[in-house]
Amino acid sequence: MKEFNALKDILDRLLAPDGCPWDREQTLLTMRNQVLEETCEVIEAINLDDNIKIEEELGDLFFNVLFMCQLAEKEKRFTIADALNHITAKLIRRHPHIFGDAKVDTSEQVLKQWDEIKKTEHQHQSLLDNIPHELPTLARAQKIYKKIKKTEFKNGELTARDTFQDEDSLGSALFDLVIKSSENGLDPEQSLRKYLVNLEQKFRKWEEK
Repeated sequence: MKEFNALKDILDRLLAPDGCPWDREQTLLTMRNQVLEETCEVIEAINLDDNIKIEEELGDLFFNVLFMCQLAEKEKRFTIADALNHITAKLIRRHPHIFGDAKVDTSEQVLKQWDEIKKTEHQHQSLLDNIPHELPTLARAQKIYKKIKKTEFKNGELTARDTFQDEDSLGSALFDLVIKSSENGLDPEQSLRKYLVNLEQKFRKWEEK
């Protein structure tokens, strides 16, 4: 695609010996916050349902991903082709119902199959091993719940006490918790993070048994 090649040519120019001083100083380590911020901006644009903003922010995110691939190549870690080949092979491997003979009928079965294939690939000792600790706490809590609910792990803490019909009512309830937490001198972010640590420990002990 000519647009992809044009962007790659720009990146090559920025990282050239006589290129941009700021770009040439960057490493994968220094780009961590940058790619996180760009990801959050994409999410915000989607929440605003602003097509122009979504297009812009996705372009920024794509630039950062490609830029980090270029940095990895510059640091002699791997090439852009390596990264593309890796994801291509992974998608084929984890979709045997499309590229093989496996049979699934529902999205739930697809996700269960995905997790089973992932476990054989990495030989994870726990379903929770591959959930990044760097995720925002609420996003991490949701991922932990989705993993645990597929198992036979029984815990009263996994039963919802209230139900919400839409994002507005849920958002209002979450903000209400923030207000109550602040009024009682509590940090909702750290409170949830602490709770997740305890829940993970209980689940991992259950897995061992």
